[in-house]
Amino acid sequence: MKVLELLWLPKEQSECSLFDIKYQGEILNITLKTDKMVKEGTVFFTLIERSSQQVLKFPVNEYGETDILSIDISIDNYINYLTTGIWDAYLQIEKEGTISKFRVKNKLTESIELPPFYLTNSNISLVPYSTIKGNLSFKCEESKAILKIENFSLEENGSLMLSGYFLVPSWSVEKSKDVRKQLILRSGNNELNMDIHNVARQDVSTFFGRTDNKYDWTGFDIHLDFSKNSYELLDEKSTDLHIKMTFKNQEMILPIVISPAIDFNKTAVFQSSDGIKNIYINIDEESHRIALLVTKENLQAEVDAIYSENGEITLLGSVISRDKAKRVSHNNTDIVVKERQSGEEYHFGVEIYQSCFTHTFKVKELLEKEIFTAGVWDLYLLIEGQMYRLVTRLDGIMNKQKLVSIPQQMFSNKEGKILSIKPYYTLHEEVSIFSRDSLAVKSIEKVAIEKGILSIVGKLNIQPPNLDFPTTTIGKLTIKGKFGKVYDFPATWQTEKTGKTNLEFQFIATVDLINQGLTELSDSLLKDINFDLIQCEIFHELGIIPFTMNIDPAKVIVTLEDRLRQSSKYKGLLTKWGLRFYKACNKILPIKKKNVVFQSFHGKSYSCSPKAIYEEMLEQKRNIKPIWVLNNLKQEVPGNAILVRPHSLKYYYYMATSKYFVNNGNFPDFYEKREKTVHLQTWHGTPLKKLGFDIDPNSPSYAENTSPQICRRNARWDYLIGPNEYTSTILKRAFKFEKQMLDVGYPRNDIFYKPNLEGKAAQIKERLNIPTNKKVILYAPTWRDYDFHNGNQHKPYEFKFNLNSFKEQFGEEYVLLLRLHYRDATRIKIEEFEDFIYNVSSYDDIQELYLISDLLITDYSSVMFDFANINRPIIFFTYDLSRYGSQVRGFYMDFQTEAPGPIVLNEQQLFHAIENVNKVEKLYNQRYKSFREKFCHLEDGKASKRTVEALFKNK
Repeated sequence: MKVLELLWLPKEQSECSLFDIKYQGEILNITLKTDKMVKEGTVFFTLIERSSQQVLKFPVNEYGETDILSIDISIDNYINYLTTGIWDAYLQIEKEGTISKFRVKNKLTESIELPPFYLTNSNISLVPYSTIKGNLSFKCEESKAILKIENFSLEENGSLMLSGYFLVPSWSVEKSKDVRKQLILRSGNNELNMDIHNVARQDVSTFFGRTDNKYDWTGFDIHLDFSKNSYELLDEKSTDLHIKMTFKNQEMILPIVISPAIDFNKTAVFQSSDGIKNIYINIDEESHRIALLVTKENLQAEVDAIYSENGEITLLGSVISRDKAKRVSHNNTDIVVKERQSGEEYHFGVEIYQSCFTHTFKVKELLEKEIFTAGVWDLYLLIEGQMYRLVTRLDGIMNKQKLVSIPQQMFSNKEGKILSIKPYYTLHEEVSIFSRDSLAVKSIEKVAIEKGILSIVGKLNIQPPNLDFPTTTIGKLTIKGKFGKVYDFPATWQTEKTGKTNLEFQFIATVDLINQGLTELSDSLLKDINFDLIQCEIFHELGIIPFTMNIDPAKVIVTLEDRLRQSSKYKGLLTKWGLRFYKACNKILPIKKKNVVFQSFHGKSYSCSPKAIYEEMLEQKRNIKPIWVLNNLKQEVPGNAILVRPHSLKYYYYMATSKYFVNNGNFPDFYEKREKTVHLQTWHGTPLKKLGFDIDPNSPSYAENTSPQICRRNARWDYLIGPNEYTSTILKRAFKFEKQMLDVGYPRNDIFYKPNLEGKAAQIKERLNIPTNKKVILYAPTWRDYDFHNGNQHKPYEFKFNLNSFKEQFGEEYVLLLRLHYRDATRIKIEEFEDFIYNVSSYDDIQELYLISDLLITDYSSVMFDFANINRPIIFFTYDLSRYGSQVRGFYMDFQTEAPGPIVLNEQQLFHAIENVNKVEKLYNQRYKSFREKFCHLEDGKASKRTVEALFKNK
């Protein structure tokens, strides 16, 4: 019976919970509360690392007389352990050889704010948190700057006041005057910096446990009086607020974020020297960032109702004068629709009677006139030469952009292509009309040709109204290949709503190659599947739905293993056993001395220095067995290289048994370097932005770029290539590299010094189907994550120059190549520029694009260093230089004084520089020469040869 009780009856569990956490210098004091006093045994507070199960035990100070337990942890003694992993907290009682452990509960961090515990020597913070089950755990995060707004108010007279503290834990500030604090008012690409007042905050030091008053310098208060100062804010332009701190040439900028707990007026009307104005404050519901909008308020064009139905959009509104008793009537008045990007505008006459107006847009007719084409169209009321933005601010509803959705309608334009068009509310309750593609690819899951059927499987986002979207439709796929090949296929589209979101549909697109007699094209199709974006069409009863898809070659089914991975059952087994297979091979099988593994950009392309080194080995007829890690198993690679896809069984085998490894990045963490293997790290460019341990320790990216995992990866390298002395010095220091530096130049740049460059360039142009009589401009901007993540990821890519104007001015002489980040490349709309603009974003080897380019347009990208080898002009189109300023100041080089070409800020300056490119060359000749001497001095076409000789010198 006692045995049954032991087996079946629940044991009486003690409970222990977190009561308090305090920081005192480097001491972490933890207070626990138990449900009953612990009177016997030895009591410990225990931390167990979740993955490794490593145990750290800390004695409890005193116990037996109270249910409160206290533990002091000297972090310095355990810093090497606590900086990685997740540590779960337990109360452990040891008595007469038995050990009892109780998970420490945590309800404290849900109810009060606990600051992170900053670990001084590692720039990492230890953070207590509550798990899903309500238990106490600790995790380490990279130390982050903290901007805390504690008070925020907008007065009726137009005064904005806010105060708080801004802390960068790693800054060793002795005096508050050593820190400069500035408020940044940022509207678009315009920026105003204002010094703000420092406030001593001893309470911040106390809150973070700094007994040395180390954080007293963090406080600030700000007072903006909009009735007396415009602060260079543009009327009707949204302005974001940031605070910047500078200390000993170090900068930190964070956006102002307001806690939902702070209540304040969201609007104020005030008299300014420029008339009556209104200031609006909007808070984003997700990020809680604030944005200001200042408007002139002599009149307000208020939209009272919006109707979107039956092919029309109707606005009912009223004009409100500051003198509210005055009724406004005008006959000579227009509603103006203005396309936000291009600035083109159209006027529609409207009568204002007794302060009221109404207007109906017949959308189908306007589309025939190319009004409401894809883009954002802002709405204004034009009265006596003054433009007033149409707004909805008097209904008492805030954040309508998030809360109110106006019905969307589908229309076909004059080409018969369907657009989804809807009125919508902007961040500041203004009214605009949004016209966009009605469908976009969300993801691609599989591409295969099986039994003569090409199938593409993935997910779509289909804009409403989509409830009656047909489950089966016909359409078309257009795939562009090398040498101007174009494959036009009729396709069948099957779609089914997934139910996960209102927009998401699963799709399968199929092309019957057998019925069309095109089965012999199967191999060519899969080779060209990623050469350019695939143009897609679905034939709908309202018209044609056009969209594009970008195929990742990793999704193309080629091998039996690829097919097995389509089953969730086999995918799990292959993933689980793949690593075990690798470890077994790594431990048991001998190293194959002829095997050389090559990888470039994580297997995304056959390119860069690994390609140049491999082809040099072929040229030298080296006795090697080459293995290329590539997502695209249909990639054309010279020689008899074995192609393996990352994380396949063949990949694991060769990673375990090969002797030589050539990579321009790092292999994954699973890889363990074997004794007597040789690793050549080519790196992938002369650095412009700071790397590794050169990154400011106060930067949020410092911990990520100097993590133990990164350091372990870098420790595998035996050789590291330096393209120039400047880069070699940086790489050795930034990566703490102490093995052999190969100062040989960049193998990938050998192409520029080979004989018969004209013949090579002609071959590349032919492959891209570029007319031989046209010069080439290459546009290769850096990726702007702020633009992509600012709600624009589903909008067409926004060029900062007008493509029509560009073609009109330069189309007779040039073609334009676009080399964009893949996330931007999927958003470009260039169908109408078919013979002028070429999307080369997926082209494997950018060095070949440099070779055919007569002019490079870039910005803050390191492409400038390689392109300088061919001594052709570079224009730096830095339209957001004021916004990018802090990052530019963090570059290794002085960008604004060393850039080997003109820095232009807008379309007019860009076009002028292109038009006068010969004068630009002469004007920047000396600077270009100095740039080449600094960054290209080792380049002579023999870098690959020197690299191969160094790699095999002891063979």
